[in-house]
Amino acid sequence: MSPTSYWHGPGTAAESVAQLRAVLAAARPGWPGRAVYALTSLPLGAAYLGLFAGLVASAVAVVYGVGVVLVLLLLGATRGVAGMERRLARHLLGVDVPDAQRVRDQRGVVRRVRRLVLGADTWRAVGWLGARVLLAAGTLATLLFGGAAVVALGWEVDWNAVTALPLLALVAAVAGGTLAVVDLHVRLAARVAARLLGAAPEQRIAELQQSTRRLADRNRLARDLHDTIGHALTASLLQATAARRTLTPAGDRPLQPDFARQALGHIETNTRTALAELDRVLSVLRTDEEAAAGGSFAAPSLADLEGLLAGLRDGGLPVALVLDGLADDGADDVPPALQELVYRVVQEGTTNVLRHAGCPLTVVQVVHSGGVLLARVCNERASQLDSRPGPGGGRGLAGLRERTAAAGGTLTAEPTPTGGFELCVTLPVTAAA
Repeated sequence: MSPTSYWHGPGTAAESVAQLRAVLAAARPGWPGRAVYALTSLPLGAAYLGLFAGLVASAVAVVYGVGVVLVLLLLGATRGVAGMERRLARHLLGVDVPDAQRVRDQRGVVRRVRRLVLGADTWRAVGWLGARVLLAAGTLATLLFGGAAVVALGWEVDWNAVTALPLLALVAAVAGGTLAVVDLHVRLAARVAARLLGAAPEQRIAELQQSTRRLADRNRLARDLHDTIGHALTASLLQATAARRTLTPAGDRPLQPDFARQALGHIETNTRTALAELDRVLSVLRTDEEAAAGGSFAAPSLADLEGLLAGLRDGGLPVALVLDGLADDGADDVPPALQELVYRVVQEGTTNVLRHAGCPLTVVQVVHSGGVLLARVCNERASQLDSRPGPGGGRGLAGLRERTAAAGGTLTAEPTPTGGFELCVTLPVTAAA
């Protein structure tokens, strides 16, 4: 059914609006949509011509010191009309036109006014309205000339049995040519719509940069989540196993309720740390306002290494921490980003010891010397393996390699001659500073 068949003649304003909505709902991309788009260009073109006249008049008024508010109102109306035009282009012409950034999304009156007046999408919208006025003028002129030609052929030419067929063919050709020219105008408008109504280049660049930053943040937080959750679960399992053994008498081994309470306390601390890290990761997935309202979380540093290893010692892992060339608080002049990276190295290294070697003697060494920061986790030959956690998926070391390379450092992970394993990361401190 043709879209125009939904139109039943004049009526009340409400009926006219309902009929117009029915026509738009019936139209789809293709010739019905292009036909409706061409018809709507006539009244819309007249309205946009009036809007242009208002902009020119308000600009002249600004020269004389008045009309600033009127200019802002008309530019705001232009952006609103451009939004409607995007919906018409998508619905009737099948053109994929993304929405522009809204002025009201800007924070502060000054930024909103600057975005409204200086935004490229505002003036691109003005240019599109000018194109719509030209489209309306071209469509009207084509219909008038085509209609006049058909009327002239029908009323001013003598029709007889000899000339009837040629004249009918000529009338059909004129009518078809008129519709073809109108359709050409609409197709040209569809091409221009994607350029003028679409996102401005600076908007696409800004969106791409924002998307890149958020993707980098998500990848980084995914690695942090892997390190934190993996370490917390591994350490908690170690401490839970130790607590169970101290509460289960075997032979002459006495009960140790104090040790069990201490292990349960570490499990509670590990769980809280893991939940805080999970909340930090989820906050990145929210909008900027929600993330800001959710508060920030401090990144771990070298000063947190002792607390990280204390829970492992209480759980049964004999691990020693050796700091060389650092201040008492472990911070010294090492940049925070490198401190966090070293913390993740120790976290991943001790987690791998528990997963793959049980509870052997382990040494964690952090040395700062000559502008180089060295982090090393080395364990002896594997001890008891009956209660160790299952192996990981290998993503931890791969993530550490990426982060180490991004910081300009090197990572090695290899067995030792004594049958143990060593994870060593070397980072340039001067380059990071």
